[in-house]
Amino acid sequence: MRMTISGLPRHYDKFDLQRLFNPFGWVDYTKIIIDPITGLSRGKGIVEMREDQAKQAMAALQGKMLGPSPLNIKEAKLPPRPLP
Repeated sequence: MRMTISGLPRHYDKFDLQRLFNPFGWVDYTKIIIDPITGLSRGKGIVEMREDQAKQAMAALQGKMLGPSPLNIKEAKLPPRPLP
């Protein structure tokens, strides 16, 4: 399951994001969204992990304060796959 996370501290990198979600299971992928003009974090990220573990992480981390804003975690809507 892919999740989008907002409210991350601006200094977080993908390894910090992985460490945040690791207690809930294996993290397949992490990414911090970077502003292309400034090169700085937008305070948003993407995490992928197994669905059952992702739901557990979402329940535990939703609204947690890591910086000035609470975390907001949502399931990402994936575009439909093209037909073969």
